[in-house]
Amino acid sequence: VRHNYVAHPRNPSGKITRQLTNEQQILDDLKMKFSKYPNVNFSFNHFEESSMEQQLNVISQTDIFIGVHGAGLTHVLFMKPNRCLIELILPPGSIGVHYELMALLNGVEYVNRLISGGSWDTSRTIFECVMEKISHSCP
Repeated sequence: VRHNYVAHPRNPSGKITRQLTNEQQILDDLKMKFSKYPNVNFSFNHFEESSMEQQLNVISQTDIFIGVHGAGLTHVLFMKPNRCLIELILPPGSIGVHYELMALLNGVEYVNRLISGGSWDTSRTIFECVMEKISHSCP
């Protein structure tokens, strides 16, 4: 989950461009969907508001890490092996392979999904991908 904040000199306004449209609605939809599965502990974090120690503590306990393409996905380097990273890609959908390679180096499964359309489509895509990972490979 991303908030606008100044993090880089090339972006002095602090406006984050890689954000999910209707982010709060997507989170509410996902909370509702996952609440029906007692074995799933769905949570979200604003890492920019946390210390590095807090971030690493959270990520080291994460089984499935979902995030929009961006520097925050480098946290995959601190995940335990045999976990999953799901990279959300916003249109136009052009990405490199660096997060996939980081996941591979750390023994973490990598999946990406192109996110487009409204919040319902986005939450459905995320939910289906997570449920697929839970049923097939992730702990």
